[in-house]
Amino acid sequence: LKCMYHAFVYLSIYLVLNMTTIEIIGGCSTSTTRMILKREMERFGHVDVCHMGNRDDPKNEPPWVRFADSKSADNALEAIKGSQVIIDGLVIAAQRSNRRGPPLVSREPGEADVGSRELFLQRMGGGGGGGGVDGVDDF
Repeated sequence: LKCMYHAFVYLSIYLVLNMTTIEIIGGCSTSTTRMILKREMERFGHVDVCHMGNRDDPKNEPPWVRFADSKSADNALEAIKGSQVIIDGLVIAAQRSNRRGPPLVSREPGEADVGSRELFLQRMGGGGGGGGVDGVDDF
């Protein structure tokens, strides 16, 4: 019974995501930003997630948009199929998608991770990691 419940939950999630997510399969240029795409899609309803995919490989990892409800996704798809959505001068093309979200990435810093301050100092030719008097930063 517990197994059937989990299968039902997963199927429900799949159906909801499949009804609310669209994949942009054409018309997004490399200069199209996430905010431009999101703003254009918000004409049709609240956008939960707008992901630009892999700009180097948009065919295998295209941009996608997940709306808060299926009606918004339907309205967006209808307008897109009617060539009524133009971004950066290009008519976009889209289809339904079952993407759940971008790959999960751990927020815990790893050994090789460097903070933004260290990156800035490295690029400016400085060191990074401390400074000041007794290891306390001067600023």
